[in-house]
Amino acid sequence: MTTIKSTVTATLNKATVNDKQLAVLRGTSSPAKQAAEMKATLNNMKSQMEGMKSQLQDLQSRHSHLGDRFSMQGHGCVGPRDNWQPKDLGALVEMNKLNQTSGPIGAEQFANSIEAAVGDLDGQAASGEYRAVADWAANNRERLTPEARQVMDIYSKYAALSQSRGESGIPQGDFKKMLAEMRDVGDAGAKKALANLDSKTQGGTVSGQDMARAIKTGTADHDGQAAGAELKEFEKWASKNESRLSPEAKEVLDVYRKHAKAAQAEGRTGLTAKETAALNKELSKVGAGDVSARKATEALDKQSGPISGEDLTQAIKDGISDTDGHSSTSELKEFEKWAAKNESRLTPEAKEVLKTYQQAAKKAGPEGMTQKEADAMFKKMEGFKTFHDRSMRDALEGLDAKKGKISGNDLTAAIEKGAGDLDGQAAGTEFTDTMKWARQNYDRLTPEAKKVVDTYEKYATRSQAQGSTGIDQKDFKKMINEMKFVSNPRPTRPVFYAA
Repeated sequence: MTTIKSTVTATLNKATVNDKQLAVLRGTSSPAKQAAEMKATLNNMKSQMEGMKSQLQDLQSRHSHLGDRFSMQGHGCVGPRDNWQPKDLGALVEMNKLNQTSGPIGAEQFANSIEAAVGDLDGQAASGEYRAVADWAANNRERLTPEARQVMDIYSKYAALSQSRGESGIPQGDFKKMLAEMRDVGDAGAKKALANLDSKTQGGTVSGQDMARAIKTGTADHDGQAAGAELKEFEKWASKNESRLSPEAKEVLDVYRKHAKAAQAEGRTGLTAKETAALNKELSKVGAGDVSARKATEALDKQSGPISGEDLTQAIKDGISDTDGHSSTSELKEFEKWAAKNESRLTPEAKEVLKTYQQAAKKAGPEGMTQKEADAMFKKMEGFKTFHDRSMRDALEGLDAKKGKISGNDLTAAIEKGAGDLDGQAAGTEFTDTMKWARQNYDRLTPEAKKVVDTYEKYATRSQAQGSTGIDQKDFKKMINEMKFVSNPRPTRPVFYAA
């Protein structure tokens, strides 16, 4: 007995590898990666130690009952254990399938292989099947991600538990718990990035830039899981924190999903270096923007002709209405970027509106404008109106929404609608607004539309000469009929001459 105990103790205390061999095994990985690998190794060794201690206790128990050949009640030497099993063939087949793959093996892939290798319920999950999986993992350690090694540690823990009870298999209840633990391993890099995201935002709204930064960090370890375990970690986090996601953060996640699904369609769980670079570039572009402001400027793009002060004021209201705290940062940048591309379309009033926005944003600082500050800004913007009559402005905006040329009938209908409200301004602000719009959109007017402008000017100046800002109802109807005639002249009647 003393000999057995001394031998086991010496084996446990003896170093398995020397310093030189350890350096080779560690390779040229980073200190953080080496620490993770060392932790996984220690966990595996602890599991093996538990198994060896269990065997030692078993030997001691047998010795106390059977004695040895030197004792008075000896029954000969202790025989070999009768529960040793060779490597399981089915498990070897599953492990060989991993040999046919290339690149890193993540937690999910390795957990699936273990489930396939030991899930046949033949009672060998803690013996022959475990030996096959453990030996393969030891021989292919460099291919296993830290998460996959953690999966192996979980398997070793449950196998050692069964071995300590003298069982060669893992009970079904334990087997299900083991698989659940393996599935919950996730991706360490993604989890860390998301933990940092939670810490930075402190339960508040997550911006597009915040989410883009987290995705870049969480997928930067090149472990072949950007479209696999890492994507799942972000999806799981997003489903739990949906109420915290800004529109920009949701758009950033959609960009990530798009790139990941493209890789998945080719049967890959990772992104190539080129694909990662393309993803990061798009994340930076989308994350730095603002969805609500971009939608507002896209609405301006759908309009034809110049952008009035009223147009830009309304767009800014729509763009900063999401109260995400970005009115003085990303939302302002979206409008400034749009204005730089469309400077020729901005009326003088629209330029004053933009200047007012910039001044208010600068005063508010990076935290964004309060509601009181925003209200004060919009009140000031109301002083920069391109069109001063509401009914005429609405009618002219209808022309802005029309693509292509403006016909005589189009302009006649707008004038009849905008100046026909009997407010006494047909020759005043309504006429002024129409003339201003016509000058800004002169190149869009057909020859008939230009004649309509001349007709309106004739009747309006006649009323102004009489000291009136309105056009008499009888004259207004006559003017509209004349405009319609200009746009739709009667066909010339044929003239017949006597022979």
